[in-house]
Amino acid sequence: MELIHTSPELITEINESGRFNEFLFFSADEYTMTAGDHVAYSIELGDDEIIEAGQLFYHEDAEKLDELVAEFCDRFDVDADTAEEIISEREQLDSCDSDDLWDVQIFTARAAKILGFRAVEVEDEQGAAYMIDMLGHEKELQLK
Repeated sequence: MELIHTSPELITEINESGRFNEFLFFSADEYTMTAGDHVAYSIELGDDEIIEAGQLFYHEDAEKLDELVAEFCDRFDVDADTAEEIISEREQLDSCDSDDLWDVQIFTARAAKILGFRAVEVEDEQGAAYMIDMLGHEKELQLK
């Protein structure tokens, strides 16, 4: 599957200190969230490298997510069942703070990584989006 990422500047290095840590957002179509010029990249991923957010806690190794769920509970002051529902996008966090809402997405991407997936399919304002672990995979980004 070809997926597209747009950036306001060239990407030379992926690290864990960005807004979404080592994860970049991709979509099936090119779209931008910046007002000025942008750079578009493509990447190829197999379907077996992607899990849908709603399937995270149905995975056979879902117990590996227990520590992440506990961390989420501490961060957002919710119980474990609610944390699982929010991480898997079946519920939304009761917060008006956009930073909190973005942080939820990081937990969703981390859950996919813990289960051995490169990417998680999530929903954003444009529809389906993919958070892909790009740490150490910069060379896979192909300029469009």
